[in-house]
Amino acid sequence: MSVRVRLKDVASAAGVSVAAASLVLNDRPIRMSKNKRKLIIETAKKLKYVPNQNARSLVTNTSMLLALLVPDIENYFFASLAKRIEDTCRSYGYSLIVANSDDKEKIEHELLIQLDSQDIDGLFLIPSQESVRNSADLKAEVTRMSCPVILTDRLLGMDWCDSVGSNNYSGGRQAAEILVRHGHTRIACISGDRESDTSEARKAGFLDGLSEAGFPINPELDVNGDYRFGSGYEAADSLIDKGATAVFCCNDLMALGFVNRLNERGMKIPDDCSLIGYDNTLNHLGVGQNLTTFDQGIAEMAKTCSSQMMRRISELQKDARNKTWLESPVTHVLEPTVVYRGSVRNISSKTD
Repeated sequence: MSVRVRLKDVASAAGVSVAAASLVLNDRPIRMSKNKRKLIIETAKKLKYVPNQNARSLVTNTSMLLALLVPDIENYFFASLAKRIEDTCRSYGYSLIVANSDDKEKIEHELLIQLDSQDIDGLFLIPSQESVRNSADLKAEVTRMSCPVILTDRLLGMDWCDSVGSNNYSGGRQAAEILVRHGHTRIACISGDRESDTSEARKAGFLDGLSEAGFPINPELDVNGDYRFGSGYEAADSLIDKGATAVFCCNDLMALGFVNRLNERGMKIPDDCSLIGYDNTLNHLGVGQNLTTFDQGIAEMAKTCSSQMMRRISELQKDARNKTWLESPVTHVLEPTVVYRGSVRNISSKTD
């Protein structure tokens, strides 16, 4: 059985005090020659010394822990975003705690208290829909946190805290423009949860795009879904029977449900109906390879969140009273990009 190498073992082997070894290995200021500093670092590597994080926290006043609070970890988009954020955090030397609120304000409140008590260095928060509606309470919750907070993905249209997200309105509008440009006029929309600000933004952009092109949506082609496979599947019969030649789904999972039902009816995308999804989350799972969709730039979102978090942590270390993420908040809005995969058919003489 191997014996854990302790800090005092490194100090003894390097011929220095435990305090000196601690300061060097934690990159803290100390009056010491470069050669002696180098010796301590090389000795630690040779002995395969792994710092005790609790002890290190006492010296550096950091836990090297970040947290991500998501509404639904089973959602493909949130799961993919969590992975990317964890990857970027690891590149900065941080570990990430992922917690799930089940999109409930009460659970979110309890988790915020628990995470703050664990002395995390920062929090990426994707608020529950209930919290989005109760923005004053959400602001109070975030303000009480003792670490930097970045509101992630769900842009609340408020400027009181750092936030990073995607321009959902722009994505929806582009979807309308693409379908109109391909000659479609009987165009349907399957939106997500009506309580979802992201879904409503996508739908608003889509409807505005259709109206400005002179083809306002027919109410019977405007269907409310719930972001799940079943709602896309269940909407398919009605939309096809009412003559829709193209459909915009506010996420890829509903689009997949729509495709499955059409296949059961012996119909194909795009021959019998053009289709656009949103999120670009299914292709890596081996499904939706032919689905034209919108990519929110998850990798860029994670990178932007993490770099902003590192900036805020650094500022806080310099001045513990300086809550810059609240006092001078920055909002990063990323533009979605369309990924063409052949599920949109041109039914006019116009070309894309």
